[in-house]
Amino acid sequence: MDKLIVSSSPHITSKSSSTRKIMLDVIIALVPSIICATIFFGHSVITNTLACAFFCYLFETLWWMSANKNFSFKSLKDASSSDLSCIVTGIILALNIPSVISVWGLNLTVGGTVIFSFDTLIVCAIGSAVAILLIKQLFGGIGKNFANPAATARIFLFLCFGASFSATQTTGLFFQASTGATWLSGSGETTLDAIWRLFVGNVGASAVGETCVIAILIGYVYLCVKKVIDFRIPLMIVGWSAVFALLFSLVKGYSGADLWINTLGHILAGGLLFGAVFMATDYSTSPNTFEGNCVYCFGIALITMLIRFFATYPEGMSFAIVVLNIVTPIINKYIYHKPFGYVKPKKEKTEKETK
Repeated sequence: MDKLIVSSSPHITSKSSSTRKIMLDVIIALVPSIICATIFFGHSVITNTLACAFFCYLFETLWWMSANKNFSFKSLKDASSSDLSCIVTGIILALNIPSVISVWGLNLTVGGTVIFSFDTLIVCAIGSAVAILLIKQLFGGIGKNFANPAATARIFLFLCFGASFSATQTTGLFFQASTGATWLSGSGETTLDAIWRLFVGNVGASAVGETCVIAILIGYVYLCVKKVIDFRIPLMIVGWSAVFALLFSLVKGYSGADLWINTLGHILAGGLLFGAVFMATDYSTSPNTFEGNCVYCFGIALITMLIRFFATYPEGMSFAIVVLNIVTPIINKYIYHKPFGYVKPKKEKTEKETK
């Protein structure tokens, strides 16, 4: 008798929905942000992106080899790093840091311009190790991590090297982003020209990926068209952020045109849009239901704006995402889809009630 192989459904899988395909789409969506960041902040953006992608791939591959006790090169195609999720983490991490970080003074400069930064390379390696080893692999790999690896690594690097996370002052390929304080950390101009520069990207930024709103929107549209992300999540985060920015601006004494421009500035500045599109939409760290995502987005927007308006840190998006990542299991516990035909069991009567 022939043997029958029994497996759980679904029995037919589509390559178009594989993890590798999804991650490749995310990489493509990140390309506009990489290009614009390079235009405004120079070749260091490319260097950092390659470095973070390499270190993330290296750390995940070494972890997989050690866990499976298989150190042959032939086994690389079976390694968890082959699904490209570690590359996505590396790229997002690279776009969440300045183009040049000066910590130990190990930067090679020519004529006042940084040609190569060993400081930034070391920081990229540290951030990649935190993202892959501590946040992702230590908890079981992709889909089992409790928080977004790139967002958590950015927070770790910010807490360790916060003084170095300032607006970068490097020369881009064709343009140069304005230097000095970022819009959130002090420049806070309430002019239409400032809003336009935030939209285009010609502003100082402590994270190079957040500088150009146009590039982020292109990536958002691509991911929505490819149905990689739920298009409603970024919209809800931005919508609630606008509401809270408006309310808190009133509390701070803004009025008239300054009130609306300040509200719009908080939407366009910092990592709000980048985080809403590329980090808050992470499958494994966001709720399973639309109702749960409504609570999730509300919390991210509220915490972000509370930090921006009333705390000492000028930016709060990464902190908000990680906090709500931690809350997500609780959201999933109490907000879930009931099975079709579900009938709530009747409460058994006690002895007193029967009498």
